[in-house]
Amino acid sequence: MITCNRCGKENQDHYKFCLGCGNELAKAVPVAPAAAPSAPIPATPPPSASRPVPDPVATERTPPPLAMARTEFVPAGTSGRGGDATPPPTGIASGELKPAAPDRLLASGTVPAAQKAKGGIPWNDSPKMPAQFTPMPIVHAPAPSSGAFPASGPAPASARGNVSNGGGAPAMGGAIGSGAIGGGAMGSAIPGLGSGPVVSAPAPSGETICTTCGKTIAPGFAFCGSCGTRVAPATAAANPAANPRTMFMGGPAATAPVTRGRLVLIRPDGSEGGIHTLYDGENIIGRGHGPLFDNDAYLSPRHGEFLVGPNGMVIRDLRSLNGVFLKISQEEPLESGDIFRIGQELLRFEIISAPQPLEDGTEIMGTPNPGFWGRLSVVVGRDVDGSAFPLFGDAIVLGRERGDVLFPEDGYVSGSHARIAINEDQAFLSDLGSSNGTFLRIRSERDVPNGAFVLMGQQLFRVELSV
Repeated sequence: MITCNRCGKENQDHYKFCLGCGNELAKAVPVAPAAAPSAPIPATPPPSASRPVPDPVATERTPPPLAMARTEFVPAGTSGRGGDATPPPTGIASGELKPAAPDRLLASGTVPAAQKAKGGIPWNDSPKMPAQFTPMPIVHAPAPSSGAFPASGPAPASARGNVSNGGGAPAMGGAIGSGAIGGGAMGSAIPGLGSGPVVSAPAPSGETICTTCGKTIAPGFAFCGSCGTRVAPATAAANPAANPRTMFMGGPAATAPVTRGRLVLIRPDGSEGGIHTLYDGENIIGRGHGPLFDNDAYLSPRHGEFLVGPNGMVIRDLRSLNGVFLKISQEEPLESGDIFRIGQELLRFEIISAPQPLEDGTEIMGTPNPGFWGRLSVVVGRDVDGSAFPLFGDAIVLGRERGDVLFPEDGYVSGSHARIAINEDQAFLSDLGSSNGTFLRIRSERDVPNGAFVLMGQQLFRVELSV
């Protein structure tokens, strides 16, 4: 790591400018590595006719293409320079890595058979890299965490300096840029390979790409570590709509539910109590689904459901024990078995039909019917009925003081509260302008208009829609 002498921030060794303040970094003087244990060094083999003797003057004047230390895989029994069958130095086991000459990695288009057998990198057996070649684009992207390329297929984009060696396989310069051989940044340091166009790969989440050199800049830094360019503040990351998620990123980001209305609690004195918000879609009502419902023991855990959409609201009874009641505002048809409520009285309506004889022709005996067509039964409990009232004539009135069926002890029942009439073999229930209203239990589901009153458990709610 290199410490900036201006701000004191630590930067990686290959950065030229500080990521915190943009100051040019002073390179640390490399320290010579400790000498390896003494080991017999094999003598240099005499030059042969097939191997020309390098010119010491030319070698001295021409620097090697790569100034950094590089490594190469050298199989056992070779010297690492020309493939001569000389014993390796002591301390280097068979198949290990050893320092190699820079020109071997660029000039040679072949790889020893021992390295290919390991399956590390797909190499081509072309004899040499052509002297004239067109460099492929250099893709700047972070090196993968794993150090090896796949056994087959093209090298990943993290192999900096991808240069074709004439046979379609990546050249050695691209392999050096990967974590497999060169440690991650060697490929970009090789002279002569930077002539191709620079293609900036997409940066990982939270990172940015330098607009000058194309290097990846970690989040939170104000300057590029390679060229010192100031980083523009990122605005796309702050705006989720600018970066929509795809199916590979877990689907679209979750959005806040849309408020469609509310349920307003009506107290016994007529004042308003708490409020339960209704959102777009399904809204479950019951004990455990809101503070207004937790203390009502007459509510089932999943009592009712409000389905709210742009076209209105539908209320559904989720097979609750005590049902969902809707206050009627007009004449409602009754079916046999329907339950309705006036005041504190829970009543069941039933049709009385003429008794039918049995299959063998025997008739059922009973009290002669004077013209009863229906019956009201007071519901006391589950499967328990109390008093029953026969229905006859064209209509029957229910109330506390006036009518055919009276409930004088119930103070919540008006003097003339409701009426049941029959018309063409169809019974109808209507409210007579009572103070507390008449509530009919819904059979399965029912459309709910804005401003309607719903009775669930022992609580009365007013529905307010915002659609």
